Amino acid sequence: MLKNLTSQKYLNLVVYSGVVHYLSEEKKNKKEFGLIIGVLTHMKLILLFLPMLLISQQGLTAYGDTGYNLNRIKRELAAPYNSQKMVIKGNKYFFKNPTNATLVLDDSKEPINVVTNYNLLEQTFDVFDENQIYKLLPSKIKKVIFPNIEFTSINNKFYEVIESNEDFSLLADTYLEIYFPEYTPGIQEKPDPKYRKRNSVFLYYNNRFNYVERRKNFLVSMFSKNMSKDINTFIKKNKISPRDNDELKTLFLKFHSSLER
Repeated sequence: MLKNLTSQKYLNLVVYSGVVHYLSEEKKNKKEFGLIIGVLTHMKLILLFLPMLLISQQGLTAYGDTGYNLNRIKRELAAPYNSQKMVIKGNKYFFKNPTNATLVLDDSKEPINVVTNYNLLEQTFDVFDENQIYKLLPSKIKKVIFPNIEFTSINNKFYEVIESNEDFSLLADTYLEIYFPEYTPGIQEKPDPKYRKRNSVFLYYNNRFNYVERRKNFLVSMFSKNMSKDINTFIKKNKISPRDNDELKTLFLKFHSSLER
């Protein structure tokens, strides 16, 4: 084939994937055609993998969708703010990295996607855009749903959902405290302050928040007195730990009809 091309007496036009090569009779030699064939071979490889790259990029766009949605979020659902700047050891966010989530607005609007992370120190969902941080407005958003966890907005504040149904909601308020580790002055250097994660649980029942103490006796007192024996038996039999959110959920699902608070 190469020999036939070099014997032609007219100008050749080779078109490959939008690239045009003009080959004059004087420049048709084996070296140059070897180079052209090599280029075309590389281009074939690029074209072979191009659909895969496009599919991958489309998948990321569909899942993260930080283009139009980010502009809308900045315009309608968030506000810029300056995060506290302190030198403190530890991660102040709920997740290790910003994560894909779905924002549920009201029933008349379709959910939209966002990449965000929950700031435990300032209790805001932060959205990052270049050098500016935006916080999602709980007054404009009903729910923030991640693959394995959900947050709901009540009274202009976000809460982690442990359980939510028509009868009650069991919610967690996770936040950070700043503390200074103990040290011996003159012997040890003064350590930097650190974060300490805290978690409080609330029962949202009859449109009221009820703080849930993580004590067995307190839990029993939240229900009707005539159910005390049954509840104590259930806690003992199922080894319910007041410090385990999932086990608390099991208790309230079983006896919610006997709630007094």
